[in-house]
Amino acid sequence: MKVLKASLLIIILFTSTLLSFSMGRETRAVWVTTNFALDWPPKTTDEEVQKESLRKIFENLSSKNFNTVYFQVRSNGTVLYNSDIEPYSPYLTGETGTKPNYDPLQYAIELGREFNLEVHAWVNMMRCFSGSDERFLKHPKHIRNAHPDWTVRVMKEGRLSYWLNPGYFRVQDYLVDILSEISGNYDVDGIHLDFFRYPDKNFDDDKYFESYGFNISLDEWRRNNLTTILRKFKERVKPKNPYLKVGATPIGIRKSLEGAVGWEGYSSVFQDTERWLKEELVDYLTPQIYWNLKDNPRFDILAKDWVDKSYNRNIILGLAAYKNDVKSELQDMIQFSREINAAGVSLFRYENISNDEYNFFDGLAFPSKMLWKQDENFIQENIPASYSILDDDEVMIRWNYSSSKDSNLERGFALLNSDKPLKILSLNKNKLRLKFGKPSSLMYKYRICELDRLWNYSAVSEQQNIVVPYLGKLKLSAFQSRSPILINQKSKFAVLVITSTFEQPATIDILNIENIVNQLFINLKAGLNLIPIEENIKILKKLKITYLDSGKSEELNLL
Repeated sequence: MKVLKASLLIIILFTSTLLSFSMGRETRAVWVTTNFALDWPPKTTDEEVQKESLRKIFENLSSKNFNTVYFQVRSNGTVLYNSDIEPYSPYLTGETGTKPNYDPLQYAIELGREFNLEVHAWVNMMRCFSGSDERFLKHPKHIRNAHPDWTVRVMKEGRLSYWLNPGYFRVQDYLVDILSEISGNYDVDGIHLDFFRYPDKNFDDDKYFESYGFNISLDEWRRNNLTTILRKFKERVKPKNPYLKVGATPIGIRKSLEGAVGWEGYSSVFQDTERWLKEELVDYLTPQIYWNLKDNPRFDILAKDWVDKSYNRNIILGLAAYKNDVKSELQDMIQFSREINAAGVSLFRYENISNDEYNFFDGLAFPSKMLWKQDENFIQENIPASYSILDDDEVMIRWNYSSSKDSNLERGFALLNSDKPLKILSLNKNKLRLKFGKPSSLMYKYRICELDRLWNYSAVSEQQNIVVPYLGKLKLSAFQSRSPILINQKSKFAVLVITSTFEQPATIDILNIENIVNQLFINLKAGLNLIPIEENIKILKKLKITYLDSGKSEELNLL
């Protein structure tokens, strides 16, 4: 059988092969832990090494199609940003309170813009010291030293920690000051509250309860103390970014359920998360559902309970990527999150998913929608766009649009194919050159869209229906012959064109000159099918296509 050869060029800007299914909106987050320098910074005071290490983290997450980073900026009563309230962490310079020559939070924000990742400032709230590193407690500005009456010493299982006492109104105001300092000075996408709880029921706060309890139970008073901090922050906050997202990460069991019994957020550590959601004090919650799908407490039972009681806010499911019994189920958990309409997932923590093997997401997705944050006067504008064919496998898309909006509230342009996002481009772009190396369809339906701060399309072009030029030329001959055609090139890939009259499964046996066989299983659609062949064409001997429904087969002899 005759093999038709054509020249194909290797992809330049992006791989338009295998444009696999992409969720349009789904928060895909990772906790980047700086406490104890677990994920960052590296154990060096070399600032260039620190910055390069953080850049690699963001670059890696972007390449894995994540879209959100919870970047820890406060732990052990110290911070990773320029603060007038608390001292700098010693993990950067080796000394508590010594200011580095760069601002880590600002640098993380810049990396987020570069790699199209939202950056939420992750703040440890109540726990202000744990571990054994004395550098923290020796600093005079550490909260335990500056205001010893605001903290409570907790000894649990032989481990010492100090916790702020949220029953005292000055502590509440102090924490609100910290959150306001971050949101007012930094263009973060969100504020992410952790350890926003009591350590347990055994907490020495009798003195303040007697003064401020006001004839309610101790449990209710404690829950109200935490909720009051959120209320005060909502009243006072004037964020640099008006679309700031406020979220918290409560413990995984809100209240015990059949099949999901354990330490409860509501009664054990006094997190009244339903009230936070009902009063719209948070935009999202990321419950730490750090268990598997089989054992008590079961992940699926808890996940559904959180989503069912979301009160139209975002529930992003926290997954324990550090646990072996959970790690093997992560892909199933992500799929389950979609089935129950969760807003997305977050994985704890970066180091546990940093390797190349942990690729959970096919294609690009934007963080989940928050309709309550959108501009009521939102008007979608039109982007004038056109395209021209440059070569048999190359086109140029051009557009002419300049937004009148504040550039800080716009993220850039997005390239869509059939309304699925493929690529994010900077705001200074006005053209895009596309080369089709190993296309997976005959026609691409492209749009150029402008993205606002909330990842909505503030301006959209008309759809540009682009037929892959060289495939367009071959379409007629492919339909006329009704036989498979291999389009190869002198490098190391090819495209197999199969015309089918109906949907059916098939196998492709690939035989090389050393008589080694590799088999592909495919589901043919009705019409033209394009199957990338990844083998080195120079050493291929034969392709055998077997149609599984009928048992018929066809062969292409390549020598």
